Amino acid sequence: MDEQEVREIRQAFPALDTFVWFQNGGVSITPRPVADYHLALMAELRDRGPMHIAYPEEEYPRRTATIDRVSRFFRAQPTQVALMRGVSEAFQTVIRGIDWQAGDQILITDEEEAAIYLASLHLRDRHGVEVITVPVKGTSERQAVAFADAMTDRTRLVAFSHITTDIGARMRAEAICRAARERDILSFVDCAHSGGLWPIDLNKMGCDFAGVLSYKWMYAPYASGFLFVRDPDASLIEVTYAGGRSESKLDWHTGEFAFKPGAERFQFGPWSWPLVHAWARGLDFLEEVGVNRIWDRTCVLTDRLKDGVEASTRLDLHTPRSSDDSAALVSFGVEGATPEETRDRLRGRFSIVIKAVYAARKGMRASCPFFLLEEEVDFLLEKLGDVLGA
Repeated sequence: MDEQEVREIRQAFPALDTFVWFQNGGVSITPRPVADYHLALMAELRDRGPMHIAYPEEEYPRRTATIDRVSRFFRAQPTQVALMRGVSEAFQTVIRGIDWQAGDQILITDEEEAAIYLASLHLRDRHGVEVITVPVKGTSERQAVAFADAMTDRTRLVAFSHITTDIGARMRAEAICRAARERDILSFVDCAHSGGLWPIDLNKMGCDFAGVLSYKWMYAPYASGFLFVRDPDASLIEVTYAGGRSESKLDWHTGEFAFKPGAERFQFGPWSWPLVHAWARGLDFLEEVGVNRIWDRTCVLTDRLKDGVEASTRLDLHTPRSSDDSAALVSFGVEGATPEETRDRLRGRFSIVIKAVYAARKGMRASCPFFLLEEEVDFLLEKLGDVLGA
């Protein structure tokens, strides 16, 4: 994918006329075909009414096709997928379905964001669960070994981000999940920062559960997602959130009910279906560009940025150097200003949008979506020098 082709693709992203976008890892900007489709669906609601009530013969087949499309992108079966609002809800569905006992352990990295970290601390305070953190350091292969070594006979769940949020380190999900499975430990993978960057087969990954969301690297409007359940009929977790749309049978006279088969039993409450349909359209957009080509382009951009960070005396690279151990996030420390000051100066003076990180490690996190220009990477490095006084 050369620069000229990237410039042509950028025409689908009108928001790029406003700023230089290094915050795709927060929420992506939406390409015109996806946004236009979402707008058309909302106009349909306005003009024709709620489609599942007014025209069920149209809407329900469309919903089935959308779930098929989203599932197929991750090489999953529709029966393995339960719609959620995002990874947080998917993870909550899993941990609330486990009968925790005091002294049980949950194993996470020391760089999880709130979806996993806060929920784990809540388990600690509610149920006496011991939260064990595995430091993120070294290669992804060494990381997998560290996870396996930390598993004990009290470990009930291993939960981790496929790509860590702060420094963008890639976990060897297959190896970690295999080690957990060999010890009869459940596993959950947060795919927020991997889904859409390269082809992912959730079944081959070997995780018992995974959380996926639409609005980072799949370019759909905020927000929708799903919970992947590898073996939905194995009853590995209980249904905790029972509500409308999770039932296959509900008798108001006898009080009898039954849950839907497959992962759909974990669905509850309503969603904005136009958002979910737009997600499926976002996947079409990705595949029109080419997912493998997107990953190749991502490596070009992140390598260029890492080279520039390492060449600077004011920046300290936090993200693993190899693309085998990282993804589209490049994190680095800054000298001469706080991360928040650096973020605000870049936005205010140069219209560069980038994230300040201050949880596990303090610094900046640059997201590198495939549509960035190489000159924009150079522009970021140049202006970092300006605002840090290099």
